[in-house]
Amino acid sequence: MSLLAIAMAITLLCFIAPLWAHRFSVVEQQDNEGQSIPILPSLSWLELPSMLTLVLLLVPLFIYGQLGRFSEWDQGFVDENIDYLIAADINKNAREVSEQPLNKVALLNLAHAYAEGGKYAESVDTLNKLLAIEQDAEVLGMKANALYYRDGRDMSIEVKLVLAQALALDPNEVQSLLLIATDAFLNKDFHRAISHWQQLLDSNNLSINRASIENAILKAEQNIANQTVTASE
Repeated sequence: MSLLAIAMAITLLCFIAPLWAHRFSVVEQQDNEGQSIPILPSLSWLELPSMLTLVLLLVPLFIYGQLGRFSEWDQGFVDENIDYLIAADINKNAREVSEQPLNKVALLNLAHAYAEGGKYAESVDTLNKLLAIEQDAEVLGMKANALYYRDGRDMSIEVKLVLAQALALDPNEVQSLLLIATDAFLNKDFHRAISHWQQLLDSNNLSINRASIENAILKAEQNIANQTVTASE
């Protein structure tokens, strides 16, 4: 029996048991000589606990049957719904794009919102609309990231082509270099990862998180040192 069924049963029992305990509890009454004698409550009290028991049993079942997934109540499933705040942001930006299809800011915000919600395919489609208006290195970098995560962190030919386009427009484009470095690190190509992170630091771009990149470089260097020690043993 599932934990949900046990929890429901225990909860209902906590409410029902006291009713019936009171119904069958022994009380004392004094006779004509002042002697205490035990008696049970009148059977007329039977109706109240019976009605309350039915109510406590039927109401939760009715509500759950109407609002819940009764046939799937003991089956786990993944909630694929994104955070409602992100969903609201997507809807707001989507309305703005529908009203102003050529508004670059609205398209950029919608692409960001899709990516935040893990809807990378929709983010790619939105970025394509933006790129049809104007070729931009930052937008291409965003598209490369969206493609990469859409395909399960796969540095595909498509991703590489978009990265090449972005870096041709701006050799220090932040998102492109971060993506290349991150993928290299995940694939244990630590020298390549350090090279691209260092390029970002040397660019003196104020938008980057220097402390985070420096920590990433230190971790990569530590991994290189560990590989060297392992190889020498």
